[in-house]
Amino acid sequence: MATHSQFPHSADNDSALQAILQTAIDGIVTIDVQGIICSANPATERIFGYRAEELIGNNVNMLMDGKERREHDSYISNYLRTGERKIIGIGREVYGRRKDGSHFPLELSISEWTIGKQRYFTGLLRDITQRREYEKQLSQLNAELENRVAERTQALHQAQADLVSQERLATLGRVAGGIAHEIRNPLNAIKTSAYFLLRSQEIPPEKLIEHLDRIDRQANLANEVVSALTNYAKMPAPSLHNFDVVACVRESIRTTEICPHHNISLQCEDGIPPAVADGSQIRIALRNLIRNARDAMPLGGSIRIEICYTAHEQEITISIIDSGVGLTTAEVQRVAEPLYTTKTDGLGLGLAITTSILEHNHARMSVQSIPRVGSTFRIHLRAAERATDKSDC
Repeated sequence: MATHSQFPHSADNDSALQAILQTAIDGIVTIDVQGIICSANPATERIFGYRAEELIGNNVNMLMDGKERREHDSYISNYLRTGERKIIGIGREVYGRRKDGSHFPLELSISEWTIGKQRYFTGLLRDITQRREYEKQLSQLNAELENRVAERTQALHQAQADLVSQERLATLGRVAGGIAHEIRNPLNAIKTSAYFLLRSQEIPPEKLIEHLDRIDRQANLANEVVSALTNYAKMPAPSLHNFDVVACVRESIRTTEICPHHNISLQCEDGIPPAVADGSQIRIALRNLIRNARDAMPLGGSIRIEICYTAHEQEITISIIDSGVGLTTAEVQRVAEPLYTTKTDGLGLGLAITTSILEHNHARMSVQSIPRVGSTFRIHLRAAERATDKSDC
């Protein structure tokens, strides 16, 4: 279909320009200073449903709807009189009107040019109906996502309240940092898909489904993280009493699953006194550290547990030493943070729970590690008194 033109032919209006106008996916319309259409490309015919000869010679407001239809001529006359640009050189969204009377959202950009002393205006017209439909679907999806996030946020707030009331967290700030770390990836994926859907002009149905599915999948992943936090740290408040540290360590080893390719040994000094803490909770902490040492050696290795007593500090130290992959200095500094993990699976709550248990039992944990050599995790307990009899290791 040829591009129709009413203004004088010039050498610049060559075959290259004609090819551009013929193949453009957006409508391109030129008008004179009276607002009369001088030319319209094939895309304009397709968008509005008119043939070019039906448009040329008529006022361009026939393609407009609402306020723009009524006031378009005054825009041009005001610009010619004052030079004040209200729509020239400025892209904006308006409503277009098709031949059948239906209206639709339209992105309009207008530029000015001259041939000799004659001034003309070119309008670039883009039908954004499909974009509006995608934005509507995305808005609905975002509303559903916000509701789900609100529900899970409420659940998280309840979980946090329970943890505070039972003194299961040292600070809520550490949990908030862990949540941000774990949820940031799915939120970034959701944001990327949303950006793609909003910015793309023409999206194949399969791509639309792919991105909507990705948003739903990542929302579910964030949901799983919150659910795990809700179940975090189910121990009661500690019951402090004197207990046999050596027996506690032996029981912890016996009740922790150790693979055949892992070797575990126990060494202790003579005369280890009782410790003051909740023995059942200390066993939970010990099992967490033994499992952590086991997991640090996926191909096998040795776990050595040592128990010693420092009289002048009235402190009992339990050391869990592995020959695993080790940790960097940065990893050691963060290893006890809730939701931080160096493993490929798991949520990183084991060491956070261990730290919380020890804090509530007036104990503490220290860590030393060398990458590719191994790690030593130490539990420091308050001794009750100096034992008079030797502990049997």
